Amino acid sequence: MIYTYFILIFIVGVVNSKTNNRSEYFYLSRKLTIPSFVATIVTTWYGGILEIGRFTYINGFVTWLIFGLFYYIAALIFAFKIGPKLNQSNIKSIPEFFGLKYGIIPKKISAFILILVSSPAPYLMIFSVLITQIFGISSIQSIIFGIFFSIFYIYFGGMKSIIRTDIIQFIFMYLGFFVLLFFLIFKFGGYEFILNNSPPNHLKLTGNLKIGYILSWSLISLITFIDPSIYHRTYSSKDKETVKNGFIISVILWFIFDFLTISVGLYASAIIPSSLLGDTNPYIFLAEEYLPYFLKSLFYIGLLSIVMSTIDSFFFVSSIMLSNDLFNENSKINRYSLLIIGIVSFIIATNFNHVVDVWYIFGSLAASSLLIPFLLLIFKPNRIIKYPIFSMILPLITGLIWFYFEYPFGIDIMYPGLLISGILCMNNNEE
Repeated sequence: MIYTYFILIFIVGVVNSKTNNRSEYFYLSRKLTIPSFVATIVTTWYGGILEIGRFTYINGFVTWLIFGLFYYIAALIFAFKIGPKLNQSNIKSIPEFFGLKYGIIPKKISAFILILVSSPAPYLMIFSVLITQIFGISSIQSIIFGIFFSIFYIYFGGMKSIIRTDIIQFIFMYLGFFVLLFFLIFKFGGYEFILNNSPPNHLKLTGNLKIGYILSWSLISLITFIDPSIYHRTYSSKDKETVKNGFIISVILWFIFDFLTISVGLYASAIIPSSLLGDTNPYIFLAEEYLPYFLKSLFYIGLLSIVMSTIDSFFFVSSIMLSNDLFNENSKINRYSLLIIGIVSFIIATNFNHVVDVWYIFGSLAASSLLIPFLLLIFKPNRIIKYPIFSMILPLITGLIWFYFEYPFGIDIMYPGLLISGILCMNNNEE
């Protein structure tokens, strides 16, 4: 079944996808409809699925607050206040926004930061866990396979290939988790079982986590505003109503999927002793222990669909920024940008242990440096930051120093960076 899945994705991604039209290849000629918009946004959103399982197993329901509610709010703000403006702006990327207002150096700085943020590295890490579990090959081999499998059909079909595969993966992601949750309810019972068997505080809204840490994730969720994949889909949509309505539908579908994934994670915390789990991911443990062979394969296909839909999207968007924004649009690097992103992602993926660390560190640094300047570009276009390069780099350096010295005074990376960014952007501008 899993071999068949890979063959299906490959065929759908390659056959009749090639185009010589640059606008169609990169942006689907800006004709993205609501069904396609929803399928690609929903699937791309959930690439770190195994990390959600691990985080829920350790921390409980607070996972929904950190990775659910905060992001719903950010997405709805984007849908009503930011997305329609971006769709009508005819500006292809966030770095291009900075370039038009502040020049070539701010454009390249923002491109470099966003390439790191939109790296497929964390999702390749999760892909390697799945492939290692399924086929028994090494983590390094799994990462390399994930890189080249995605690059091949993206290179030939561009966005058309991504949308086609996302529609199939959308179906499998829901089906896989529905099957596992249904079997857990059937075998162990419903909410009463979780209530009586999950660890203390797992069902509390904040769990055992510090309020400061939780609130830092509320700020990290605002990276939705500068997410290159979301910007790319917004620009590619046929009109602003597609963006607005597409996000509303997507938030509803995200809520449903979060219910499935977090419920399964809570079952894992109620069923599996930590001594028995070891290094195995809770989702994988439950599938191996309780699903029949056929349905276990279906669940693995669901997991692969979630991860692979994010890998190819992030590869594509990162390579566009590399070739069009960091380098000149007509540069030869365009043909090799996917491979360069693959190499960078490989380096990142093999030097971190947990996906959430990549999200947290890179997300905090990017938001500190770019969030406030970008929002000023959207909502205060007549304002000019006097020293844009300084205003982008100093918060980034502050965040790196904060990380290097392991969070002085127990303050998370995001806060000092945003504080400095706010001071520089608000005090150094002219009408």
